[in-house]
Amino acid sequence: MDPAQLWHTNSSFDPLSQVFVLVAPDGVTALPAYMEELLLLQSIATTQGIIYGIQGGLVGLLLVILMLMTKQDKRRSAVFILNILALLLLFARNILACTELHSIFYNYYNWQLHYYPLGGELRSAQNLSIAAEIFNFLINAAIYSSLLLQVHIVCCTISRKAKLSIILISSAVALVALALRLYLAVFNIRYSIIGVNTLTIQQNAYLTHLASINNIISVITIALFSMIFVIKLAFAIHLRRKLNMKQFGPMQIIFVMGCQTLFVPLIFAIITYYTSVGAQINSFVPTVVAVFLPLSGMWASASTGKDKLARPDKRQHRAIPVGATDLSSAKAYGSAKSADTADSTLIGDDDIEHAGDKYLASAAHGRAVEADLEMQQLNSGVVVDRTYSVRSD
Repeated sequence: MDPAQLWHTNSSFDPLSQVFVLVAPDGVTALPAYMEELLLLQSIATTQGIIYGIQGGLVGLLLVILMLMTKQDKRRSAVFILNILALLLLFARNILACTELHSIFYNYYNWQLHYYPLGGELRSAQNLSIAAEIFNFLINAAIYSSLLLQVHIVCCTISRKAKLSIILISSAVALVALALRLYLAVFNIRYSIIGVNTLTIQQNAYLTHLASINNIISVITIALFSMIFVIKLAFAIHLRRKLNMKQFGPMQIIFVMGCQTLFVPLIFAIITYYTSVGAQINSFVPTVVAVFLPLSGMWASASTGKDKLARPDKRQHRAIPVGATDLSSAKAYGSAKSADTADSTLIGDDDIEHAGDKYLASAAHGRAVEADLEMQQLNSGVVVDRTYSVRSD
């Protein structure tokens, strides 16, 4: 017999919205409980396990690939260290978030009655939640530091005044975002985690409002950095096309990844406000940025290893006999020496000072792309072809 036929179906009764009874901790008082709340907690726990599990697997796999594929001399760069640090913090945060699913905070009896007795089980759950909240702040700090460092690199060719203005504005925005995230972490730890038994409705509403503001500021901060990368690279790519360099290379790769870093976090942030699991979906925002930063460098590096930079048609310029190869550009990226060769046409220090920008550097998302082809007009009226190699940090 079909098991469904064992029960007489009542069309006026919804079994998934029924009310049942839970006995209070005193063993006497009967309290109403709701099937909808039970299903909601089950959905939250399942969704959190899936989302943080996916992030943990993604970040862990990328960490292994980076450690195996990155050359030894590149591992000492500040950008690489910050990117690896962000991935390590994300991996630890994801493990903690999955471990929290077994804590008292996800027990339906405690959750429904808002009953959290003092003891080792509660302290263990609080410690896990506090650690996860601290890691969230440190993740943002590592990501913003990496982005700010790369803004400094990508703006190395513009005027000193413009560069200083961009750095100051970027630093101010990053500090505001970090200060707000720190305030949110402290408030959440104090009132929602440590003070879980005394949390009021007003405090919970303020916490929700504060989290929403933090999400908006975080996305704006990431978008600002990404816009700087994209705009700077767009001008460089436009210059290359004018010089008949139209191949798809590392600079175009980083431009594509910059656009992704600009729009993909925004998509997750928008989804946050239209789903019932917004807090979990929003956790993808820092993960996406932390993954795109080193991934763009790996993609660009693979392309550089296969293809050589093209030169424009010889008819478009006069060739000038070259001198020695200049590797001094490595100093601008924090490394003492570089193993990469720079195929540059040099004309002497005095002439270089009057030749305009010495470098057209781009370091979007973990890669410092040194200036490609740039036609410089000297005072003597001679056009100089200066071709730079692509090199990573």
